[in-house]
Amino acid sequence: MTVSSPHYLPEQIWQARHAFFDDGIAPEGLVDAPVLRSWRRCLDQGRRASEAVEFDAVERGALVRLLDDQRSLLAAARPALSALAGAVADAGYAVLLTDARGRALAVDGGLDRRSVPLRQAFRPGVDLSENMIGTNAMSSAIAEQRSVRVLGPEHFFADNQIFHCCAAPVFDPQGRVVGAVDVSRDMPGLAAGALALTQRCARRIERQLFDALPAFMRLNLETPDASDDAWLAFDRDAVLLAATPAALHLLDLPGVPAGASFGELFDDRFEAVLQAARRDAPQELHLRGGVRLRARAVCTGALTRSLAAPIRNDHRQPARPAFGDAAFDASFDRALRAFEADLPVLVTGETGVGKEVAARALHDASGRSEGPFVALNCGAIAPQLMAADLFGHVEGAYTGARRGGSAGRIEAAQGGSLLLDEIGDMPLELQVGLLRVLDSGEVVRVGATRAQRADVRFICATHRDLRALVAEGRFREDLYYRIAAFTLHLPPLRARSDFDAVLDALLAQQGCPPERVGSAVREVLKSRPWPGNVRQLRSMLRLAAALADDRQPFGLDHFPAEASEAAGAAPAPANPDPGEQDSHLGWQHTQQQAIAAALKRTGGNVTAAAALLGIGRATLYRKLPRKSA
Repeated sequence: MTVSSPHYLPEQIWQARHAFFDDGIAPEGLVDAPVLRSWRRCLDQGRRASEAVEFDAVERGALVRLLDDQRSLLAAARPALSALAGAVADAGYAVLLTDARGRALAVDGGLDRRSVPLRQAFRPGVDLSENMIGTNAMSSAIAEQRSVRVLGPEHFFADNQIFHCCAAPVFDPQGRVVGAVDVSRDMPGLAAGALALTQRCARRIERQLFDALPAFMRLNLETPDASDDAWLAFDRDAVLLAATPAALHLLDLPGVPAGASFGELFDDRFEAVLQAARRDAPQELHLRGGVRLRARAVCTGALTRSLAAPIRNDHRQPARPAFGDAAFDASFDRALRAFEADLPVLVTGETGVGKEVAARALHDASGRSEGPFVALNCGAIAPQLMAADLFGHVEGAYTGARRGGSAGRIEAAQGGSLLLDEIGDMPLELQVGLLRVLDSGEVVRVGATRAQRADVRFICATHRDLRALVAEGRFREDLYYRIAAFTLHLPPLRARSDFDAVLDALLAQQGCPPERVGSAVREVLKSRPWPGNVRQLRSMLRLAAALADDRQPFGLDHFPAEASEAAGAAPAPANPDPGEQDSHLGWQHTQQQAIAAALKRTGGNVTAAAALLGIGRATLYRKLPRKSA
C-alpha cells in the first residue's frame, strides 16, 4: 500500500479554488504561495480553468536540435534520472527532465503503466511551460527557484487535475536555473520521500555539471551539516569559475560573480591553498568577515584554457589564454600581437589538433572579443556556391538567389573575426576576390557594383602545405604571403607536453573525473600516435564512457588499440591480408559493443545514443545491425 503525504488535503484545495475562481478572494494559507502566484499569472494571461489542454510535441527536426542544444545537461542528468526512476517507479511515478523553458528533454520510469494524459505529457519535446499547460510543478519550480509540489486540483486547468507532481530546479555551475526534475503520477497524493528524492536527483545533476567544467583547482567547503555539496572551482589565476548551490548559499551569493577572485572571498592566500592541495591536507579558511571553515582543495590539473575545449571569454577585458604547452604559449602570444596589429594569422596543423579552437582563442583574447566570430569551411561548400556564401549576393545575381539578396560571411563578421578554415581548398577564382578584400578592406556582393566597408580581421587555417600548393599552381603566391603575416603552428597531440591536461579537460567534457583514467592507462595513451589528434582522443573517450559501467575506472580494454590506429589511417586496401582483416573485424566488434552499450544506457533512444557516442543520428542508424527478413 502506498502511503500518501498528509499535506494532500483535497477539501482544502477545493475551498481555495472556490474562493479564488468564483469569489475573487485570495485564499491565503489554503494553498502554497507558489501555487497561488501561478494561478494569478494564468488569470493575468486571460486563461480560463475550463480550457482544454493539449500536449503537443515539436516536429522531429526541432526535437533533434533541442536535444543537441541540451547535450551537456542530458549527459549530466541521465544517471541521476535513471536512479530516481528506479526509486519511485513502484509508487506510480514517471520521471521528467525539462530545460529552463519547461520543454521536456528526457523521461524515465514505467510510462507504459500510466494513463494516456501522463504518457502524452511525458514525451521529449513537449512544451510543459506555464504558458502552455498552466500551473504545474516544473514551471513553478523554475519560476520560484525552489522545490514545489502541485497536487491534483492545485493545477490551474481542470484537464490536468489528474496529475500529482513535485519538482526541483536544476542550477548550472554559475548559479543559473537550467532546468527542472519532476516526478508525476496519476493517482492522488504525494508518496512519502518523493520530494526529497527529487531534490537529491537535482543536486546530483548539479554536481555532474560542476565536475564537467574544466578547472585548475576545486575547493570543498565543510558545512555545518557535514554534507559534501559545497564546492568552488577556480582557474590557475585564482578566478572563481563555478560553485554548487550549497556553496553559493554558504557564501551568501545569488550566483557566481563575473571575475570574482579567491582573495575577494577569503582572507587566505591562494598559493597556500594550492600547497595544502598538493599534500592532500585539509585546512582552515577564513571568509571575508571572519567566519572560519574547514576546507579541502583538489588540484585537477585541467586547464580552463585548453585546446581540448572551446574557449569562452565572458569578461569585458580580453584575457590571454594559457594552453599548458610552454612553446605553444609563447607562439600564441606572438600570434595575438600580430592579430591585434590587424594582420591576418594562418593557423596550421594536422587534422584534429584544434585549429578552430585556437582561432576562437585568438578572437576571444583580442580586443574584438565583443564582436562576432564567424567561421567558413572552404572544403565543405560547393565551389559554385562559395562566392555567394563568402561575399554575399544581390537579388537576381544567379538562378536561385534569395529575394532581396543576402549578406555573406564577411559582412556577418563585421566588427569581429572571420575564420576561413581549410583555406587550401578555396578555388583559384575566389582567391582573387579574397585578395581584393584583404588589400582594399572592402567587399562587393556577387552581382553588385557598389563596395561595402569590411571591418573584419581574418584568420585562415589549413592542414595542407600551402607552399607546395603554390609550387603546383593551385594556390596564389600573393594570397599566401597576404594571409600568412604570422603562422601559428599547432603541434600534434603526440608532441604536446600537456597531454594530461588535454585528457583531463576532455574527461570533464564527458562528465568524468580525472581519476577514471589511472596513471598506467595514461602512460599507454601517451605512447599512442593519435593520427586524429585531439578529435580522435575525444572520440575514444566517448567510446570508453559508453563501454565502461558508471564510475568504473577506464581500462585499456575500453581503448582498443585497433580503434586508435584506424581513426586516422588511410583507407584499407581492396584485398587486405588476413591479419589486417582480423583487425578490421575486431574494430567492428568493438564498435558494435559501444553502440549496444549506448543504446542500453539511453533506453533504446537512438537520438540520445548518437549524442552519447558523439556521432550523427543518421550515422548511428547506418551502423545498427540489419535484421534479417
